[in-house]
Amino acid sequence: MVQKRAAVLKVLQTSEGHLQADEIFKRVKEYYPNMVLATVYNNLHALANDGYIRHIKTGTGADFYDKTPTAHEHALCTSCGKLIDADLGDLGAYLREHADLPILSYDLILHTVCPQCKGH
Repeated sequence: MVQKRAAVLKVLQTSEGHLQADEIFKRVKEYYPNMVLATVYNNLHALANDGYIRHIKTGTGADFYDKTPTAHEHALCTSCGKLIDADLGDLGAYLREHADLPILSYDLILHTVCPQCKGH
């Protein structure tokens, strides 16, 4: 794996939660001060295509990247924009059992208010 790609992956693997490309870029620049944002995007795209990370499109702003590539659901806070994991059990198995069509993959994002924003 290319050193810069490994640095992008390391940032995600050592992060708490889900990150957007600009945050990954800021953190990777600590290792590679001459890194440009386009290189981060190219490496994120390659890592997602190779199954190392998950690319999450929210449709409401910048995309997120998740260090957990396996299928799972997310919740997006409508107040602060934070993306969090949503534990819905084995929803995939339920969908495959009840759908009339074969489900190859799915993306589910719940829109909510996170616990931190709910407290305000």
